[in-house]
Amino acid sequence: MISMNIVWEDTAGFIRHEAGLVIPLALATLLVGDVANTLVDPGVAGMQPNPMLSLLTFLAVLWTIVGQLAIIALVLRPGSSVGEALLLGIRRLPTLIGAALLVGIGATIVLIPAVVALLQSGVDPANPASFALLPGWVSLYLLVFACVAVWLSLRLSTLNPLIVDRQPGIIAALKTAFAMTRGVIARLILAALVYFALTILLTKAVQFVLGSVFELLGRAINSPFVATVLTALATGTVSAALSMVAAVFLAMLYRRLNTGI
Repeated sequence: MISMNIVWEDTAGFIRHEAGLVIPLALATLLVGDVANTLVDPGVAGMQPNPMLSLLTFLAVLWTIVGQLAIIALVLRPGSSVGEALLLGIRRLPTLIGAALLVGIGATIVLIPAVVALLQSGVDPANPASFALLPGWVSLYLLVFACVAVWLSLRLSTLNPLIVDRQPGIIAALKTAFAMTRGVIARLILAALVYFALTILLTKAVQFVLGSVFELLGRAINSPFVATVLTALATGTVSAALSMVAAVFLAMLYRRLNTGI
């Protein structure tokens, strides 16, 4: 039986011993990707949406995913350099994108009845009060869908490490990742709740405290963009740190599940 406490001890030990590799890698990928994604967001940067911004957002997301895969590679392939881990992450990216697209297509198909009902009911997404027009079954359908989506995402939580380690086909990767987490879903749910609660708490704290300070600084020097950049760096650092820990944790979980200890 896999103990999450042991997995966490493995995670903390790896980060402590390999900080010289994993932290710079996280800063160069997870932080850079997160900050870039924030700064090209029209709602944050005060710019008009355009295809170039959409492309930059897409590239920033891809770079962040490459960083996660590279961090996993450092865990599963001891002795690898940062460059080797990045190259492996880039090579494994197409398989992961294919698996995500397949899951996304399946989710879209399942959502078709709810979407049709939404269109037929005359609901205006810009007017929350209009959602009262939805038939009762649609709300229940969406609730069940959300619960199943969360459950499925946790059952597939070892997908990234599996793809990095073995490079299976898309279907094989999904089947194997799903099978690996059999019997540990309850502990994964608890770990996910703790992780997301911590993420929300730390992110909101940084946004409130440092964001307020940076906003005052921006007003003092008459440069709102400086405040935006500094806030993005602060929140991005927190997000990168948490994402790094999550990537190492999932790699350690995969390794334990793969060896059965």
